Amino acid sequence: MEYLDIKHHKIDDTGKLKTKVKPELAKKLKDIPDKNSKQNLKKNKAPKKKRFLFGRVTSADQMLFLDNLSTMIKAGLALAPALQTITSETKNKYFRSILGHIYGLIENGQSLSESMKHYPKVFTEMIVSAVEVGENTGGLAESLGHLANIIKAQRRLRAKVVGALIYPCVVIVAMLGVSLFLAFFVFPQLIDVFAEAEVKLPVILLAVQWMLWATKYYYWYMIGGLLVLILIIIFLARIYAVRLAWHKLMLKVPFVGSLVRELCISRFAGNLHALLAAGLSIVKCLDIVAKTTPNLYYRQEILKMATELEKGKSMSDSMSSRPHLFSSLSIQLCHVGEETGELENILIKVEEYYEEKVNNVLANLSTIIEPVLLVLVGVAVGFIALSVISPMYELTQSFSE
Repeated sequence: MEYLDIKHHKIDDTGKLKTKVKPELAKKLKDIPDKNSKQNLKKNKAPKKKRFLFGRVTSADQMLFLDNLSTMIKAGLALAPALQTITSETKNKYFRSILGHIYGLIENGQSLSESMKHYPKVFTEMIVSAVEVGENTGGLAESLGHLANIIKAQRRLRAKVVGALIYPCVVIVAMLGVSLFLAFFVFPQLIDVFAEAEVKLPVILLAVQWMLWATKYYYWYMIGGLLVLILIIIFLARIYAVRLAWHKLMLKVPFVGSLVRELCISRFAGNLHALLAAGLSIVKCLDIVAKTTPNLYYRQEILKMATELEKGKSMSDSMSSRPHLFSSLSIQLCHVGEETGELENILIKVEEYYEEKVNNVLANLSTIIEPVLLVLVGVAVGFIALSVISPMYELTQSFSE
């Protein structure tokens, strides 16, 4: 047989030089890719992260990913093939690119938790920690299932909140729409009629007249002021101290504060149970739970609780020193759980109890708000009617005279 040496000379089995290959041909032979080596390189190389301008991963995407991956691993499928299958079936292009990159990292020897750390905005510290513990203890499928159930519960609760707020929002938008229609199309004609008849304008028509005049001559200033106000609100919303003060204030608002408090307790108990079931220490669990709590004031106090527990204080004692954040029932149940060693099971009961309370409040929210909205609509309609009918009565009297 004949071969090419490193100088691109033909040699036989004895090593004798046969013919010299032309440099042009040698260059072409060198540039021909080896099919097998190209396939291996493609297989082992992690795909690059793709970025999309409006790319985002929803909680539904996270829930489906965790749930499907847990089901496939429980069925006996290896991690890499399961992840490859889920990646190919994911409709979200941005999330599909992330999963493709994670699949490449796993093929190159990284663990699932290490791969997830590349995307902290998609996979929270709670997800990464639970997955890491599941990998170390051999219970990855169970950890993924716990995480999927947590996201399901959060989505279910969020849907109920949105559903309860739809009705009042529709009524308020309708009131604003009717008010704007009256202000720009009906009241100006009445103002002209009253002005010709020299009838004194009511307060509401004077306000509409001033608004129309300001809109006509100073609309650019009004638009600029509105934009400046929006920018100021956005700027203030990014300041931690302002957001913390706002979250504190929300807890003091009647009805809203109790609802927020019960929501935070339910999420605190549910997330803490999931992390404890995954095998993390109580201090580490509290650190992670604090970062997953939406209310900044709760987050700040839970981090302080983690520091107190690290110094030897019990969790129930830390909770009892914050009665404005944790109810007496949740404190007593956690104390019993610590004393009996059944804290995980107690946390499930706390979560279920407060989740049911929140669900009952949200289910009756439309019934509670409906009479309030009816009263507001009645007052607004009555005020407009009285303000317009009395001058109309004077107008008809002036015509009769």
